[in-house]
Parts: sequence; structure tokens; C-alpha cells
Amino acid sequence: MKTSLRNLLLSAGLAVGFSAIAQPTLTATGINPVIGDNIAEHNANYVSPGSSGASQTWNLSGMGTGTLVATVGTAISSTPYASTYTNANVAFSAGSGAQYLYFKTSTSSLQNWGEVASSIQFVYSNPEDFLHFPFAYTNTYTDPWQATFTSGGSLYYRKGNTTVTADGYGTLTTPAGTFSNVMRVHFVQVYSDSTNISGFGPYVISYDNDEYMWWLNNNHYPIATVSSFTSSASTSVSQYGTYVSGVVAGIDEQPDIINSCNLFPNPAANNININLSLTENQAVELKLFNSLGAQVLSSVNREGMQGENNYKLDISTLPEGIYFVQLHLDGNLTSTKRFIVTK
Repeated sequence: MKTSLRNLLLSAGLAVGFSAIAQPTLTATGINPVIGDNIAEHNANYVSPGSSGASQTWNLSGMGTGTLVATVGTAISSTPYASTYTNANVAFSAGSGAQYLYFKTSTSSLQNWGEVASSIQFVYSNPEDFLHFPFAYTNTYTDPWQATFTSGGSLYYRKGNTTVTADGYGTLTTPAGTFSNVMRVHFVQVYSDSTNISGFGPYVISYDNDEYMWWLNNNHYPIATVSSFTSSASTSVSQYGTYVSGVVAGIDEQPDIINSCNLFPNPAANNININLSLTENQAVELKLFNSLGAQVLSSVNREGMQGENNYKLDISTLPEGIYFVQLHLDGNLTSTKRFIVTK
């Protein structure tokens, strides 16, 4: 998802999964960004994307620590370019807020309607489809798109095609940990910019971005990417990687063990309550993590009884931010709940 911002600059939590490998299907509910998302993305080193196919094991741990960039899901109306991107319904603000991605989310697709980088506004007359939903292994499509932008006093026309293929699924290791039931998406952009520069005449530059994105349902951002980017204006190849150490995450609750798990209030300032309904007696362990994946409170261990169980956790010492509660039953991770601390 950071791809477009990186290309513009070149040319002008905590996620957890079950250990068993299943064939995932990406859904709109599981992938589409929402206002309030808070992503801790690390711009890191390029590593080989590995092989395509079913039940793969990908190791991207060699990316290194990288540079942390905060990316936030934002209301369109709160951005300085709201009047330009009226077709979008959610924006990602990256870094200091000088970079924006404008998306339209729906049950069938995630569309890119515009980008702003270094005050250059890329306005799409035909949006770029980032993902279609539902999206399963071997699904593929090619989407044509076009946009305009002004740079150096000249109006540019950008036109291209993006081919998106779910080329593998399996287990992914990044510097942030190991995650199961991950879908790899091969994302290939081929596009060009054209203009007519006064005194020089027509000018065309072409680009190719060959990128792999790893997606995990119940996250609203790719948990890792690797990309190779080339342009006709340079003989060199630009390669990079990214990974996320804090994402909006969740685990599908196991209906044979748990009837419900509710967290309230949310947001909270002093305490959170967890109401848990079990179908049988279970050993209950609760762990609290911040958005970078660090455990911030000691584990709470209780004997959970069949039926309703209530737990109250003191969060008064935690600073403002996004946090996660992991629920373990009999030692197995069963659910993850996201909450916000406000003061």
C-alpha cells in the first residue's frame, strides 16, 4: 500500500495467526482500511520474495530494523486536500502528514483515487484497483487507470495498468514475528508520465514496479512488502522492503470453545472490562500489548468457568494510544481485541 507514495518520491499490531496453514480468502471486512487505523511501518532492506504456490514458508527476517513511519487512517474531511478527492472515503496520512493516499472502500474493491507527495497532487480520473474482494489463491485481474498532476509548472498525464495476482499463501516471518494463513499478492504496475515542456517539446517517462505484498485478514495494511522499481530516466533499479510491527489485528474466535468475547468501554481511560462466555471450563490468560507488539502489562491468569466470566484490567498507567488484548484459552491463542486509551 506504501508503494504509490514510494514511487511518487522516486519519480517526481501486532498481527497473529494460528499455527496451522489454511488457504485464506481476503475479504473487504478483513482488509479495507478504516478511520482510526494506526500503522507502525518500517521502511527496511530488500530481500528475495521467495517462491509462489500453496503452503509456502517465506522468511523476510533479513530486512533489518528499518526506519519507523507512522501511518494513520484519517477522515477525508480532516485532510488539506479534501475538496480534490471527493470520491474517496478514507485517507492514509504517512509520516509528518505531508504524504496522503486517498482510497474508496467497498464490499467489492479497494480503490486508489489519489495521492499527495511533496505537495504534488495526483488526481485520478479512473481509479486504480488495489484489491478485489473476495480474493483467493490464483485469483487475478488487470486494471487500467489514469491520473494527472502538475510538477515544475507542467501538467503531466499518468496512465497505466496494474496486474494483481494472489500467487501464494502460507507462513511469513518478518523482523516483527511469524504469521500464519498469510496471502501473498503479486502487484505489478506498468505506467508512464507524459507532458509537453515549453522549449523542449513532448516528454515521456515510463515506470515498472514489481512488488509482492503479504496480507493477513483482520489487518488493514499489508504486513510486509518487497519491491523492485525501474524507470526509463535511470539505469539503476531501486529495491526496498517494508514490514509492519503494529497493525489492526484479530483472530477468528473458536465457536466450539467461546460463545462471545466483548471488551468495553472503548476508548477507555482507567479500566477495561472483558466479558467472556465459555462453553466449558478453560484456563484463561490475558496479555496486553502496545501497537509495536511489546507486552505492556503482566499476564492475567484465571480459571475460566463455563458460562459468563468477567475480568477488569487497570490501564490507568498506560499512555494514550492503540493497544491489544490477547485471549489465550488452555494455552492456545483464541482471540485478539483492539482498544484505544485516551486521557
